[in-house]
Amino acid sequence: MAVDYTFQNSVPLYPAIGVPGAHASINPLESTPLGYTAAATVTIGGFVWEYGSDKQVKSTGSGAPLGFAVREITNVLNPGTPFANTVPVGFPVSVAVEGDFFVSVASSVTKGQKVFANTTTGAVSGASAGATVAGSVETNWAFATSAGSGEIAVITNHGQTPYVAPADLSTYAKTADVVSAVVAGDTNYTLKVTKGGTDSTVEIGHA
Repeated sequence: MAVDYTFQNSVPLYPAIGVPGAHASINPLESTPLGYTAAATVTIGGFVWEYGSDKQVKSTGSGAPLGFAVREITNVLNPGTPFANTVPVGFPVSVAVEGDFFVSVASSVTKGQKVFANTTTGAVSGASAGATVAGSVETNWAFATSAGSGEIAVITNHGQTPYVAPADLSTYAKTADVVSAVVAGDTNYTLKVTKGGTDSTVEIGHA
């Protein structure tokens, strides 16, 4: 097997801002609850869509993407294999649904623009919310930094993970055993409790 021993032929003046797909902060991140593998070569640092029924993903799809392909190298790195920011077929893909990540942009983007995902490649681009971008779909992510063509930017979507609010306990039937309210008094806090159809209050602390 031929080995690529190509030497570095340029030296940047400044260190790289980040690598596409890498975490861009120490803020919390959310991943899919289930694991996925690559149904085809997946590009790290782009969006992916669920494929088939065997928990697989591709860098192509339709509609809202499943999530963002995170840079967590899970495949075997053989000596002499050229660097590729991709996940080969059959290897695990870490898919994030919330967080801060580095991405590479083909065209300039501005901080605050919404992130659009190309449905053929998973690549990201920026535009105003509600805009139409050919071949791309708007996501719930936004650009946290500006960047020029071919540069590295940061995307984020903190607070965008779907949240299911708890039920309003005050709407429960009186025959249920529930805590329906917290009442703050001048000297203490009390819980209003309904048990077997009878209301009562329970002191839980002092102000």
